[in-house]
Amino acid sequence: MNGNISIERLWWLLRADFASGYRALVTVSATLAGIILIASLISLESAAAAQVFFLSWYGGMLYVWGSIASSRAFAELHDKSRNQAYLLIPASAIEKTVARLLAVTVGLSVYLLVFTTVVALLVAGVHRLFPGGGHGLFNPLDERLWPIITGYLFVQSFFFLGAAWFRRRHFIKTALVVTLAAIGFGLFVLLTLRVVFAPEDFADLGNAIARAVDSYRNLLRLFESVTDILAVTLPVACWIIAWLRVREAQVSDGI
Repeated sequence: MNGNISIERLWWLLRADFASGYRALVTVSATLAGIILIASLISLESAAAAQVFFLSWYGGMLYVWGSIASSRAFAELHDKSRNQAYLLIPASAIEKTVARLLAVTVGLSVYLLVFTTVVALLVAGVHRLFPGGGHGLFNPLDERLWPIITGYLFVQSFFFLGAAWFRRRHFIKTALVVTLAAIGFGLFVLLTLRVVFAPEDFADLGNAIARAVDSYRNLLRLFESVTDILAVTLPVACWIIAWLRVREAQVSDGI
């Protein structure tokens, strides 16, 4: 099997994954729809605040459901009872990786947009049954959705890599590594600021930074540029490493 991507093979992989997982998808969706309906009845949100209500639910579902699904993207790869069948699927490692990546990124993001829109119609219909009741609908074209989706792509990439890297407890181990890395990065930034600005009292660090902003505007712009670059390169790097891990598994099994 070569390393090129075949659209036909990719389509069959996506179709097979959907056929094997649609029951779980329906079960989780029905459960979430019921919870959202109950929450809408309890919150008593006005029609004007409905968009914020559904945006919050969309973001919560995308991050929680998406992170869990991403952490289980390669469950067969580490399951002794299923890994041989998975590795023997007539598709390249990159096709298997892209198929799972599309499912937990584009597929889930778009599905939840449609799902939230349909649930919003259901909620509005139920509220109409009550005297004076009413509930606004969800606008799936709201520009505030874009930061939610792009932020999810950044977070999701770490759990996607964890799915390919760790053999067990993918979600917990990935969350632990990300948390420790964030703490380490935060301490590094604080120590760097402490050395650079060197205030007399560490409690005055905020004031020292504020006084030095004008002098370090170029440095701040550079930092923002680096942050923007990392926001793109880190997810891509995680996806590529996950693909390399899947390819390694196929090669080590002689496929």
